[in-house]
Amino acid sequence: MFKLLQRAMPLLADLARHRGRQIPQDLLAGTITAVLLIPQALAYAVLAGLPPQMGLYASVLPPVVYALLGSSRTLAVGPVAVAAVMVASALNAYAANDPAQYITGALILSALTGLILLVLAALRMGWLTHFISHPVLSGFTTGAAIFIIGTQIGPLLGISVSRGGHFPDLLEELLANLSQFNVATALIGVGSLAGLLLARRPLILLLQRYGMAASTAAITSKTAPLVLVAIATLICQAGSLSQSQGVATIGIVPQGLPGIDFAFLKQPGWLALLPAAGMIALIGYVESISVARSLAFRRHERIDPDRELMALGSSNVAGALVGAMPVAGGFARSMVNFDAGARTQAAAIVTAAWVALAAMFFTGLLAELPKAVLAAIIIVAVFQLINFASIKHSWTYDLGDGIAQMATIIGVLLLGIEGGLLLGALLGVGFFMYRTSRPHIAVVGRIKGSEHFRNIDRHQVETWPELLLMRVDENIYFANSPRVEDNLMHQVVCREGLHHVILILSGVAYIDASGLEMLEAFERSLGDKGISLHLAEVKGPVMDRLAGTRLVHNLGSERIHLSADAAVQKLGPHA
Repeated sequence: MFKLLQRAMPLLADLARHRGRQIPQDLLAGTITAVLLIPQALAYAVLAGLPPQMGLYASVLPPVVYALLGSSRTLAVGPVAVAAVMVASALNAYAANDPAQYITGALILSALTGLILLVLAALRMGWLTHFISHPVLSGFTTGAAIFIIGTQIGPLLGISVSRGGHFPDLLEELLANLSQFNVATALIGVGSLAGLLLARRPLILLLQRYGMAASTAAITSKTAPLVLVAIATLICQAGSLSQSQGVATIGIVPQGLPGIDFAFLKQPGWLALLPAAGMIALIGYVESISVARSLAFRRHERIDPDRELMALGSSNVAGALVGAMPVAGGFARSMVNFDAGARTQAAAIVTAAWVALAAMFFTGLLAELPKAVLAAIIIVAVFQLINFASIKHSWTYDLGDGIAQMATIIGVLLLGIEGGLLLGALLGVGFFMYRTSRPHIAVVGRIKGSEHFRNIDRHQVETWPELLLMRVDENIYFANSPRVEDNLMHQVVCREGLHHVILILSGVAYIDASGLEMLEAFERSLGDKGISLHLAEVKGPVMDRLAGTRLVHNLGSERIHLSADAAVQKLGPHA
């Protein structure tokens, strides 16, 4: 029975294997991660247009559910910036500035996100996320980060801006409302921004100079957001800045944790929010699995993609029942958790326990927390997602990927979060189809004195007038089979005295029905000219699919060769 539980809950297996030796490390890592998570949770809830306590709720039960079910030992699950801005974008139209509807919509999004991930897990369809290429994903996160920073300039400076609109509208509104600039808010916001930036590398270097270990200094710098929250709240409260200077604060945050509530299940809007939930599920999963894999690789651990779908789906469904916004694996928190020495997901349970204590006993102290501080925390957190170097690399290496990446960034800013991602994904798939529809086909010859065959345009090789050897360097499918046939026929008609055509299929891993029909037609056309078609170096899986087809029947075993050299030995002038 216990072994069955271990298979269902990897955390139990990890605890049994370590026999408690990892507990001190997990306690420390969980505590350090909580110090970073509490201010981030508040900030990301506000970013999503939700009450700040919903960020805390999303940092209690969902991480515990993931800790029990997930395959990553160090992934830290909770609110994330990109998902938060996607939630805000989805709820602008749904809620129509009704605060109650914002909360209801967020719970529906959490439930739908979780259900979508659970369905994908049941169908083992994690591979669908592979249709978002890395350049497109990088472009999306860069565009989303720029957009998020734009949305936080207003709160940072005390300028009122609406939640909706695209990036140009946001900039236009900021400029139009520049006269609302609040000096006290700007001083707090810019000061917080400077403090957070100084707490990164400059503080780490300073602490190291005074003898602190590099790892300890890095972890110490992560406490800066929580320290900043405490200092800013005390200053705002002592000076009554919200009343005397008009500094916007987050207001009263209810103490305690909510119970399970099913009331949102009866609310309308599920179908309207389904497309946005699909986008949140997709991006959240891709971000989570990317972080989980990179951390697992560093410790020679293994990540199960389908289990991750199930764990993240369960976390979001559980979160919806206790008033939480959608969650995913966060990059910054996971890195802090990893660097702090977490060995198992017990660290996540420790983090959740600290957040729960904060929600139950300390939220009353946050009423005077300036929103400008949360804006600064968001800006510093998402700034690291901007990656212009990746654009240069993609553009230099592959123009199609570079165009898709740049278009995704522009699309996110001009069309919105969902529109930009969809544009990038479609362009990425489109460029892939374009490239594979124009496969490289090489006429090859043998390097003298060897069994190796290479492109006649690149190497000094020997050829034979009665033999034509061609290598297809792409899968043969419906999008490229007409072009492959045209190229093959062009090479045939350009040669006289030809007796045999040898197709080398070492670069072909798949032939669909259209490709098969093309090869059968090509074999018949060659036969009409008195030329025989041969295949060489056919991969096992391809040969398995071709077995029993008319093509193999017509060729027979004598015209299917293990290697190009074997075909030449059999058919060449010295055969």
